Amino acid sequence: MGDGEWLVIETFSDAPTVVAAGSRARNWRPLSNVFRGSSLAMVQKLVGVVVDNLKDSQTLVDLTPGTRLAYARPILGPGRQVHAVMVWLGGRDENPPPPPRALGWTWDVTDPGRPRPVCHPGCGEFYGLPDLGEPSLTDLLSTFTQLPELAEILEAIDTAAPDRAGTGEWTMRRPDGRTMKVRYAFRCAQTDGRLLLHGISQELADDDSGPAGRLAAEVLHQVAVDRHPALVHTGSGHVRAWLTTAPDFLPPEVVRGLSPLPAGSLTAVPGLPTSTALRMVSAPASR
Repeated sequence: MGDGEWLVIETFSDAPTVVAAGSRARNWRPLSNVFRGSSLAMVQKLVGVVVDNLKDSQTLVDLTPGTRLAYARPILGPGRQVHAVMVWLGGRDENPPPPPRALGWTWDVTDPGRPRPVCHPGCGEFYGLPDLGEPSLTDLLSTFTQLPELAEILEAIDTAAPDRAGTGEWTMRRPDGRTMKVRYAFRCAQTDGRLLLHGISQELADDDSGPAGRLAAEVLHQVAVDRHPALVHTGSGHVRAWLTTAPDFLPPEVVRGLSPLPAGSLTAVPGLPTSTALRMVSAPASR
């Protein structure tokens, strides 16, 4: 593994691990399980150079198959912190293929009912939300088309604890109508009294599941024509995600999950975190 494909090596912890190889997930696989001997030493050194210099690096190395070209690129998060390094190995005369689009991110989940992303330029553009500048977590999670994926990341926010890690995939519908698949990985840390999820997102090929993969979302859009289903944090009253188009009759700060919804009836739904309930939001009756 590793020759001719991009490896994604997370650097959240003291011992970098492989979380992806090409289009395949690798769940926190130690570098020593992927490389041996001089290859391992070379990759470790290359990752260290990129972390220190915050920019691409390449070198020629002598390995058992012969001289190889090693190329590395950082995945930067807020504050230009290196969240991961992408590494490619190939023939000395080869050019590496374009690396996958990737982004580093940090979410402050100290208060699970009011989580917020740490500001990071380019986040809105990566997820297809450029008009929002810096999207809120509600903006982001409202693009999910698969409820199990949404429930999984909400549970991760609720149960975040230092050193807890997770990985998975998101299926997202951008405002321009394109569906994109994103692989994510995160590790939780406590810094200055704040609980932070440090993560990376890597864009995969466009979703190819076809209409069947989006059936539940399409049905929900049709049956909720005059109402707007939302997942709401029962403690704070903030919207965690809109399951269809967000309403235009609420203040933007409420729609974006920055302020709580007005009080209303909540319904518990099996499979969702216990902190989260369904709320059907309707326009106020006209007088």
